Amino acid sequence: MNQSQLSQNLQSSHIPDILIKDHLERMNGSYFEKYSPEVVAEHLAMVHRLGQDNLVELSAIPVKDGEWLVTIIAFDYMAEVSTISGLFVAYGISVIDGDVNTYAARPEVSAPTVSSRPRRHGSRGRRRPIRPAPSADVTSPALLKLRKIVDVFRVRSTNVSAPNWSQLEHELEDALDLIRQQKGREVRSRINLLVVEYLRNITGAKPTMLYPVRITVDNETDVEATQLLIDGQDTPAFLYALSTALALRNINIVSLQIDTMGDEVRDLVTVTDRVGSKITDAHRIHELQFVVALIKQFTHLLTQAPNPARALDHFNQMIDQVLANVKSGRELEEIFLQFEKQRVIGAMAKLFGTTDFLWEDFLRMQYDNLFPILQDIDAVGIAKDRDRMSTEIQARLGKVSTFERKKSVLNKYKDREMFRIDMRQILSNEKSFRDFSQELTDLAEVIITAAYQISDDNLATRYGRPLIGDSEPCGFCICALGKCGGRELGWASDIEMLFVYSEQGITGGEHSIHNSEYFEKLVRMVSDTVVARQKGIFEIDLRLRPYGDKGALACSIDHFHEYFNERGGALPYERQALIKLRVIAGDRPLGLKIEQARDAFVYSAAPLDVTTLSRLRDRQNDELVKPGAVNVKYSFGGVIDIEYYVQFLQINHGVRDTSLRSPNTLSALAALRDAGHVSTTDYRNLLEAYIFLRRLINALRIVRGNAKDLVLPPRDSQEYRFLARRLEYGGSDPSSQLSQDVNRHMESANQAHRTRFIHKIFE
Repeated sequence: MNQSQLSQNLQSSHIPDILIKDHLERMNGSYFEKYSPEVVAEHLAMVHRLGQDNLVELSAIPVKDGEWLVTIIAFDYMAEVSTISGLFVAYGISVIDGDVNTYAARPEVSAPTVSSRPRRHGSRGRRRPIRPAPSADVTSPALLKLRKIVDVFRVRSTNVSAPNWSQLEHELEDALDLIRQQKGREVRSRINLLVVEYLRNITGAKPTMLYPVRITVDNETDVEATQLLIDGQDTPAFLYALSTALALRNINIVSLQIDTMGDEVRDLVTVTDRVGSKITDAHRIHELQFVVALIKQFTHLLTQAPNPARALDHFNQMIDQVLANVKSGRELEEIFLQFEKQRVIGAMAKLFGTTDFLWEDFLRMQYDNLFPILQDIDAVGIAKDRDRMSTEIQARLGKVSTFERKKSVLNKYKDREMFRIDMRQILSNEKSFRDFSQELTDLAEVIITAAYQISDDNLATRYGRPLIGDSEPCGFCICALGKCGGRELGWASDIEMLFVYSEQGITGGEHSIHNSEYFEKLVRMVSDTVVARQKGIFEIDLRLRPYGDKGALACSIDHFHEYFNERGGALPYERQALIKLRVIAGDRPLGLKIEQARDAFVYSAAPLDVTTLSRLRDRQNDELVKPGAVNVKYSFGGVIDIEYYVQFLQINHGVRDTSLRSPNTLSALAALRDAGHVSTTDYRNLLEAYIFLRRLINALRIVRGNAKDLVLPPRDSQEYRFLARRLEYGGSDPSSQLSQDVNRHMESANQAHRTRFIHKIFE
C-alpha cells in the first residue's frame, strides 16, 4: 500500500489529519515498507497520546514465553537510545533485534524545547490509563514541530519474572524530563549505576572477556547521514555501551537496526552530528571509530569502577585530551592499540571511577605525564627505592642550569612519580598500605633533599656559605616529623619538617649575612620550590618547630635544646610528636646531636602529663567532630587513639628499652608486644584496626583530595556505597559490610583509649 492509500485509510480513524500528514512526511520510506497499515495506525495512536506532561508511550506485547515486542514512542532527545537501552539492562531485558526510527527535522523551523513540567511522585508501578490528549497536546504548534522517535524492539527477559513494564515506562519518562531540563548528566549517572549494579549481579563484579569490535563507516548509501556498520560479540549491555559512546560525543542516532545472530551482534547505525549533518571530515571519522570501539570496551568494564558514573565522565574527558593532542589517524590507531588491551582499559575503568582528586590534580592538567604511563601500564607496578629515585632526579637536574629550570624539572618529576605511586596503589589488589606509604615517603625525602640542594646553591652564589668562625662550615639538617617521620605518608598528606643548623656565624660571600638569616631564607626557598598542586597535598608543614608559627623557620641546635627539655617551652603533646623525628638529610654529626637531644627529652624519666593530654583528646573530639558525625581521625575510636596509646607506652618504657623508640607506629606496636607491654590479643586487634583505619582514611582522601575532611558519609548514602567499593567490598550490600568493620575497629581503638590511657590518670 502506498502512502496515499495509507493516508486515506488513516483519515477514517480518530487521529487528527495534521498528525497523519506529519507522520507520513517525516518518517523514512523504509519505515512504511517494514510495518503494516494497522501497525502504523497503532504507532500514530501512541503519538497522539504524547503531550506536555506525557513525554513517552510504551507498549509491550508478549510474542512467546519470555519474549515481548516493545514499542516506544517519545519526543526525541539526545542520548535517548542510551537511556532506553540502559533501562533495559537494569530491568534484565536483552534486545534480540531492534529498529530505531526518528522523524526528520522540519527545515523551515528549529525545534523548540518543551517547557518543564512538575515531576510525578508516588505513581511508580501503576499503568497509566489511556486518556485523551491533554490541552497542550501533540498537535499544538510547539509540540508538533518536535521530532519523535518510533522504536520497536524484540526482547527477552533474563529474569524469571516478567519485567514491570509500567514502572519502566515511568522511569523512562522521568529520565526524559530531566534531559529536557538540561540535566542529562544526572540521568547518565543514575542509568550508569543501574546498569553496573545489574552487571555486578550477573558477573560477580568480574568483567567477562573483551572481544574485538569491527566498525565500517559508510558515507555513500545515505545522502544525508553517515552509516556505521558495527560487528561484535553479543555481550551484556552491548547496545547501552554503543549508544552511550555516541551520545557522549554528541553524535545523534537517526536510525538503528539491531540483528542478533547467535553470539554475534550486527548493528547498522545511521548518525548525524549535533546539528543534523553528515560526518565527512577524515579526522572526525577516525575519531568516531576510535571512540565507539574504545568506549564500548570501557563501558563493558565499568563493574571494576567503584563509581561508574564518575569513571565514564573522566574517561570521556580523557578522550577529549587524546583528540586535542593527536593530529593524525595513524597516531590515533597506535594509541587505540595500546588502550584496547584489557589490562589497560580495565585499569583505567578502576582508576577513573575511584578518584576525582587524582583526575583533577594530574590527568586533566598533565597529558604528557598521563599517557606514557597508561600506554605502559605494566611499568606502574614497578616500585622504586630512594636510591633509584635520587639517581633519576639528579640526572634530570644535571641537564639544566638555571634555578627556575631546575625547579620546573623537580616538580614535574615529583608530580609524575606521585601519580605513578598513587595509581599503583589504586590498581593493586594488596590491602596493605605499608609499601605505598614507604615509597611516598622515599619520594618526599628525595624531593625535599633535591629542593634543599638547588636552593642552597642558589643562595650561596649571592651570600656565600654559612660559616662558624672564619672557615668552618656551619652544619645543617633536615628532620622529618609526623607521618613523614614515621614513614607513614598516605593520600593527600602534607610533609611535616623541622630544619636545624649548628650555630650562629656569618656567610663567607661578598654580601655576607648572619647564618640565622641565611637559613631563614633557605627554608623559605625550599618551601616555595616544592609546589603543592593542591593546598595541603605534599606541602611542607613547619608548625612543629619551636614556638610554632611564632618561631624562626630554622633553629640552631642550642635553641633546639632550650625548647625541647623539661624546663623549656615544649608542650606535653610536642613530647609525643618528637617521637616521629627522623633526620633525613644534611650534616651527619649535627644529625646525631639532634637525635640525642630528642631522646633526652622524649625518653627522660619525667612522667608524661597524662591529665593534660587526656583533656586535649577530649577537646579534639568535642571541637573537631560535629554532633552525630564520625571522624575517622578525631572521633573517639579514631586512628589517633591507637597512635596516642602506642606513643604513651613508648615514652613510659622507652627510657629503659631503646628497641621501643621506632618512629613508625606499627613497628613500635610490634616491639611493645615483643617486650611484653602489649598482649598478643591486644596487638592483633590494634594492628587490624590501625591498618583498616589508615586504609579508610586513604579511601576518603582519594576522592576528596582533602587531608582534613575525614568524616564518613551517611551510612545510607550512595557516597558510602562508593567508599565501600573503593575498599574492595563486594556482594549485594557492601555498605553493610563496611559499617560493621568500621564499628568493630573503632571500638578496638576506643577500648585502648579507655582502658590503657584515661585510667592512667587515676593511678
